[in-house]
Amino acid sequence: MKKILIATTICLAFTACTNPKAEEKVALDEVIKVHDKVMGREDQLMHNKMKLDTLFGEAQNDEAKARIKKLTASLAKADAAMSDWMQNFEPAPEGKNHEQLMNYFADQKKQVSAVDSLFIKAVNESTLYLKPFEKK
Repeated sequence: MKKILIATTICLAFTACTNPKAEEKVALDEVIKVHDKVMGREDQLMHNKMKLDTLFGEAQNDEAKARIKKLTASLAKADAAMSDWMQNFEPAPEGKNHEQLMNYFADQKKQVSAVDSLFIKAVNESTLYLKPFEKK
């Protein structure tokens, strides 16, 4: 019983003493994980954009052209948002203490998650529009 109590105390002591660098790495990894999800959708976004560009040239009426323009603009907005985020993201910002780094990574995760939402919406809407044009 005494050995169990000692082992439990040691385990609690280790978990109570957190390593700031490890926490920062976990926070950065969470941001990168969302980034990687977004980048995984990049091919589909570009594929849909190319198909929409082709359909725009073949569109027979103004209503179809307007819809295609709107979808293309949505895809371009999502792509630009990702590009802007990546240009401004600093994976190893200097001169920040632990709390500032944790706040920075939390803010970056929120920003890249918003970009992810734009990507999902734009890709899903354009994929749905393109579905009837798929070759069987």
